[in-house]
Amino acid sequence: MFTVKRSVIFLYMLPIMSTIAVINLWPILYTFYLSTTNYTQFNSDNYQFIGLGNYQQLFTATDSDLFIVLLHTVLYVVVCLVLFLTVGMLTALALNNKKIKGLAFWRIALLIPWAVPSGITALIWKFLFNYDFGPFNQIGRLFFGSHFGVPWTINPWGAFFAVVIVNVWLSYPFFMVVILGALQSIPSELVEATRIDGANGWQHFYYVTLPLLRPSLVPVTILSSITTFQMFNTVYLITQGGPIISAAQPGFTEFVMIYMYKRILGADVANPHFGFIAAFAVTLFIILAALTFLAAGFGSNAKKGALA
Repeated sequence: MFTVKRSVIFLYMLPIMSTIAVINLWPILYTFYLSTTNYTQFNSDNYQFIGLGNYQQLFTATDSDLFIVLLHTVLYVVVCLVLFLTVGMLTALALNNKKIKGLAFWRIALLIPWAVPSGITALIWKFLFNYDFGPFNQIGRLFFGSHFGVPWTINPWGAFFAVVIVNVWLSYPFFMVVILGALQSIPSELVEATRIDGANGWQHFYYVTLPLLRPSLVPVTILSSITTFQMFNTVYLITQGGPIISAAQPGFTEFVMIYMYKRILGADVANPHFGFIAAFAVTLFIILAALTFLAAGFGSNAKKGALA
């Protein structure tokens, strides 16, 4: 029997381990260190270690934006995920129905939003949402009069649902493809068995199809929640984080990534506080890591339940 010493295995793995440490681990550790300092743009030569001072300001200061930014971001993620699952499930069920004609065409057509670069898509939707000359409001004025107009990017909730619509348009094909693949892997014998037992379409979906889809839905939901939580370019191109409700609060669509970007590279930031933003980033990292582990454990239980 061929055997390899552990030292030899370690030597072969050393280059990739070193690369991972330099590219991934070092920036994370440096961010943790930076969050414990008062490092800003103007004191880069004499900044000091302040311990958990940035975290104390982040959680306890009356002017802290942490909770309102997290609230808006979590609401955005939850609404998007519900619509991802709903639209992705409906389109996948339709494409899995052999009675629909032109399935090859529809499968290609429904994948187009996923293929187009998100930046181009965001700019197109920004034009569609324009209050004065956007096609949506122009069509509405034909039916409801010249006074009609939906303030998509002007009203806070209008801007919120505008970026939700765009994100759903960009992301539902991913769910559709995953769900369609899972649907096609379900044995046809189960369908026949439920028909023989007298189950209707809803009962078959709820008691047979949905449990078998859960092992596929959980990981794709976790990945999409993390991606949506970190959404930047699409939202920024459409609303720039606005609209602004109050000068003392962030914009209504100023989600976590936009918030950090504006606090570092924003035009109105005279002295970026890198230490405070690092503390904000570390807090988000811990929250996302905890949610990922919890979701992974839930996914493992769902898979066991489906197999049982």
